Amino acid sequence: MSRIGTGAPAIGLAAMMAFGAVQAATLDDVAKAMGAASLERIEFSGTGSFFAIGQSHRPGVDWPRMNLQSYRRTADYANAATSVDFGVTQALDPPRGGGTQPISGLQRRGGGVVGDAAWNVAGPIMVASGPAAHLHDLWTTPHGMVKAALANKAAISGNSFEVAQAGRFKARATLDAQNRVAKVESWMDNPVLGDMAVVTEYSDWKDHGGVAFPARIKQSMGGHPVLDMAVTEVKVNGAAVAKPERIVQTPIQVAVDKVAEGVWFIHGGSHNSAAIEMRDHVVMYEAPLGDARTNAVIEVIQKTIPGKPIRYVVNSHHHFDHSGGLRAAAAAGATIVTQAMNKTYFEAAYAAPRTIAPDTLAKSGKQAQFLSFEDKHVLTDGERTIEIHRLQGNLHNDALTVAYLPKEKIMILADGYSPRDPITAVATNPNPFIVNQWHEFRRLGLAIDKILPMHGRVTGLDELRMSAGIAN
Repeated sequence: MSRIGTGAPAIGLAAMMAFGAVQAATLDDVAKAMGAASLERIEFSGTGSFFAIGQSHRPGVDWPRMNLQSYRRTADYANAATSVDFGVTQALDPPRGGGTQPISGLQRRGGGVVGDAAWNVAGPIMVASGPAAHLHDLWTTPHGMVKAALANKAAISGNSFEVAQAGRFKARATLDAQNRVAKVESWMDNPVLGDMAVVTEYSDWKDHGGVAFPARIKQSMGGHPVLDMAVTEVKVNGAAVAKPERIVQTPIQVAVDKVAEGVWFIHGGSHNSAAIEMRDHVVMYEAPLGDARTNAVIEVIQKTIPGKPIRYVVNSHHHFDHSGGLRAAAAAGATIVTQAMNKTYFEAAYAAPRTIAPDTLAKSGKQAQFLSFEDKHVLTDGERTIEIHRLQGNLHNDALTVAYLPKEKIMILADGYSPRDPITAVATNPNPFIVNQWHEFRRLGLAIDKILPMHGRVTGLDELRMSAGIAN
């Protein structure tokens, strides 16, 4: 219910597939028990806990929790549309993991889909997104499952029934003794986890003018909680979901700047990368987001440094926005260089099925190759050296690594320090993740002239120092 993501152009109920075997209870019985027949749309609100998927402090542990101060979703079944708006505040003290922590005040999030337009909330603006995750969230609501199944003449087998949208998701609903949807097990594409398992539980049902709706919703993704909400208000057959007046389009743009001889900063979007030319190959730092972004970056690298293969891709940490393109780099022949605990996590994730939306690596038939290390690894061709260091005690990510070029005195890093605007004053309440980076660079004795961040712009060391709250 809380997942915001990307996918292909939107389609409605008619394009769904549904399947199952007939038994005594029918979908009409379920629709009657839930009041689904005359329901065109439903709006529900609540509070509880939200968890940032793919942003855990270390791979394999729970996603970081945030306080869900407000949540409102409209499921518009008549128009195959949905919108969600919710606000979160900082819960963990000290902050551990990503998800834009530490959060100052109330942070608004959300998104939706109407027709062929889909969007995510990014601060005060609406940014174009793919519709797949939004449509998953629409049709895996209790009444959404029933309506999707009825529209496609599904039947109940035992106490469950199934629906699917090709290329987007598949789902199975389990009924309780009162013929209401108690649980939905679904699978949707994720660039790291493949066919990612989603489990949504609906309980404590209440009547709302003939429409039954749960007062408690719990959801997990990839085996970890993402939502635990007490429903406080339900509105039946209210206003239709409206398309935002302006949705900012974000086509993939890749720009490349030469920052030193044989070193390039690759930017142009929300996430950056870097390329380092070696004697007979290229080292790529960071393969972010997913296939589309990373394949575009690879293409630019190949044009910028022709004739040399990308032999290694260095991964800063496992957070999904920073590791979602690793499989594309592996398909291009790059060995993934990552901290040891990430290797175990990625190997397990990459073994999962990828049937919903097969990616570049799945289509290639290749297997990802890994080179792992604990605290430090050095890549060299005898002329240029790249030191890869794990930062100790970083609460953003326990396996966060940076790349340092000692000859050029260049630091390449991800998250924490992400400078957009010029930094001209010492921070009075510095981000603890940045403070850790500053002190770790001092501990490691690294002489730094230039910083290439994976969010933001190239800077010198002074701006990092001021961001860390250090006067001089």
